[in-house]
Amino acid sequence: MGAVLAAIVVLVLVGWGVSVHYRRRRERKALLSVLAQIRVLRQLVEQVQRHRGLSYGVMSGERSLEARRWSVHQQVNQLLETCQLYQPSLHWHGSWHDALACWTQLEEGREEQDPESMLLIHNEMIRNLLATVQGLAERHDLVCLGRLAPQAEGLWLELLRNTEIVGQSRAIGTGIAANRQNQAGARAKLAALAAQLREQCYAVLARLASDPELRSLVDHPVRAAEDALDVLLERISALLDSPEPGIDSAGYFQTATQALSAQLLLVDMLLARLERRALSSD
Repeated sequence: MGAVLAAIVVLVLVGWGVSVHYRRRRERKALLSVLAQIRVLRQLVEQVQRHRGLSYGVMSGERSLEARRWSVHQQVNQLLETCQLYQPSLHWHGSWHDALACWTQLEEGREEQDPESMLLIHNEMIRNLLATVQGLAERHDLVCLGRLAPQAEGLWLELLRNTEIVGQSRAIGTGIAANRQNQAGARAKLAALAAQLREQCYAVLARLASDPELRSLVDHPVRAAEDALDVLLERISALLDSPEPGIDSAGYFQTATQALSAQLLLVDMLLARLERRALSSD
């Protein structure tokens, strides 16, 4: 009798172990899938931001940016096609549908709408893309990582949100430089964005660099991101201090792009770290 009970216990334990193993495999597979979705959406955010800056520059008079705008337009469409692979998951996010509607508006009104209207539609599309990323991250606990507050590795989402401050600064500054005249409204917006850059972007970089587990990994990229922000803020100050900007719009666009790319590099590093963690889990 005792041998039978022992055998039953062993079978139960083995069954439980197998069940736990397969459950963890499913969870790992789901986590890797959502990280892949976030990576594609992060690329889409980057390219829509780039499209916005180039479009605003072109519509403000800098026709030399037109070829680059068309190339980026094609890249956005390609990324939207890639996103169709994840449609069963993205379908449940209202913000995703809103983002797609914004792109339809941009495509239909590319030639007819004024620069400000196009800028606002781009802003709305990016806001919805970021909301979709946040929804995915919160559902799979990719920010707090099992804790009550956001963890250093989870700062990728805040860094990604901060790229939108840089991206809007790029678009508006490029437009001001392209127009080469005093535009009170645009200048006020750019000044407000510069204040946000100082208040928000440096703070998250400092927190990332102060984490003992990440310090050695991110030390150089964080310093590079801070330096790129310093240069961008200097260019913004030069743009705002001159009543008739003499700054080259394409050059300003490139300076802002370097600051944005430095932020995105850190986003990618943290997402890659989360992927490695998922792959190494039992």
